[in-house]
Amino acid sequence: MKHLFVFLTLLFVPTLSLAANPAPQAEAEISSRMDELEKRQAEIYHTLAEKKAAGLATQITERITISGLIEVEGAAEDAELTDGTSDAASDLTLATAQLGFGVEVTDHILGDLIFLFEEGDEDSDIEVDEAAINLVNEVWFGRIGRQYLPFGAFHSHFISDPLTLELGETRETALLGGYKQDRFSLSAFVFNGDAEKAGQEDHLRDWGVSLTLTPGGGFEMGASYLSDLADTDAELVLSETNPDNEYGDRVGGWSAYATAAVGKFELSAEALGAVEAFEAIDLDADGNGAGDKPLAWNLELAYYHKETLEFSARLEGSDELAGQPELQYGAGVSWAAWENVSLSLEYLRGEFDEAFGEGLDNRNLVTAQLALEF
Repeated sequence: MKHLFVFLTLLFVPTLSLAANPAPQAEAEISSRMDELEKRQAEIYHTLAEKKAAGLATQITERITISGLIEVEGAAEDAELTDGTSDAASDLTLATAQLGFGVEVTDHILGDLIFLFEEGDEDSDIEVDEAAINLVNEVWFGRIGRQYLPFGAFHSHFISDPLTLELGETRETALLGGYKQDRFSLSAFVFNGDAEKAGQEDHLRDWGVSLTLTPGGGFEMGASYLSDLADTDAELVLSETNPDNEYGDRVGGWSAYATAAVGKFELSAEALGAVEAFEAIDLDADGNGAGDKPLAWNLELAYYHKETLEFSARLEGSDELAGQPELQYGAGVSWAAWENVSLSLEYLRGEFDEAFGEGLDNRNLVTAQLALEF
């Protein structure tokens, strides 16, 4: 993957130079543009944390707010298989129906409860997506309960989740604490993951840390570490032959990202993967006996043509990640048709490694989405 990191370095150097020496009022212009988008668009969130907190938080009592998000998607897929045949499909789904409640007990004690339904999910039932108690003051913060852990940032302007999210998204019941100032935020968390080392008792032994730096000028960067990559929602070691989700050796995961906003442009890059290869008995999708070391990366460029119109381009890929493209690229557009309503369209082409593509050679995917936030 050396060519990937060389490419990211060459692409980021000019942008970071601009971010480090912004033109006068650049930060104010960026802030003003984002404020206007937030007033008009439904899908104005571009990270996992922002998506899970989506909603306008309408006050219904002195202490309680309610918010929601509805996303309806239509998709058409055309795929070529490694055996020379082809397959095509299309569908219309309720991709997201999210309802959230927030409660403010005091200025320092808050709670949130989020229900979620996603059609096409394995269970397709309404579930408690998040339920947590938040403790905050001027610089310290804590969160206890079912939550999405800060492993990976997953910045994206597309309808489809980036491959980094497919590999790294982690929702657990956890205890999280952190420290935040104007230019940086540091947090750590502990939880009891679903994957367990064979022969060990089920204890609270999984953990992680996350660091975010915001030096200014529209630039942000961060890194995170997870003690066991098998605990992400990708369920890497879970299979029909391993229903207990057990494995031989724990393998940590790492993530790093950077974003730069300059004028009407925003550039983001992220990579997330395993620290070392899993034992072959735990994860060996290609069957070569060496064990897999999954990695995913995502690079996106967005252009805000005006307050209601956004264009974006994506280049992403993966290595030794079963079922996901080795290389994927495409473009998208999002239009704030009405206040709090967005219409988005994207095209992605994926090319698969024969050893990890699970029968796929290449795929063309077109997705349209209508999103309403309230």
